[in-house]
Amino acid sequence: MIKRNALHVVCAALLLAPSALVAQAGSRRSLSEGSAVVRTDDSEYTITILCDDPMRPELGFTTEANRITRPATGRNNQVNLRVRPWKDTDDINVTLEGGTVWTAWTPQPSSAGGMLSMDIVLRPASFVTDATPGLLTYDMWKSGDFPEGERLVQFKATCSARDPEAPSFRKIPEPTP
Repeated sequence: MIKRNALHVVCAALLLAPSALVAQAGSRRSLSEGSAVVRTDDSEYTITILCDDPMRPELGFTTEANRITRPATGRNNQVNLRVRPWKDTDDINVTLEGGTVWTAWTPQPSSAGGMLSMDIVLRPASFVTDATPGLLTYDMWKSGDFPEGERLVQFKATCSARDPEAPSFRKIPEPTP
């Protein structure tokens, strides 16, 4: 009897597994394609993004994976930007990866006409104190317990349309005196 029940469980798992994969693929397809222009220090990146809602980027988006972008465009996104609602709060978490991982939490902004424009100071997501590595947490952020270093990042994200030039990169010339 045990062998027969085990066989039924295995058969049920095999039959249900493909439907779970279809559900995952379907949810992935419901993401909206867009683009974001990210300015850091002396560089500007135009990246491809995938958004949870085509008209409200503040509800969450992330950079499209280079395994998808590269075959489609022949170029890589050189930075990864992610905006996500933070758990059961009215805050969002903004993370930028490009060599170093930078992060911040801020109250959820509102987009205008489907475009989210932000200037935000990010802090290193990881740090070392007394030879012990650590990660910046939401509680540390809220209490003002930041690691050293900061980076001003400006970005404009649009989830309703993808910039045909994305991904791209350019150096921002320094202003002449």
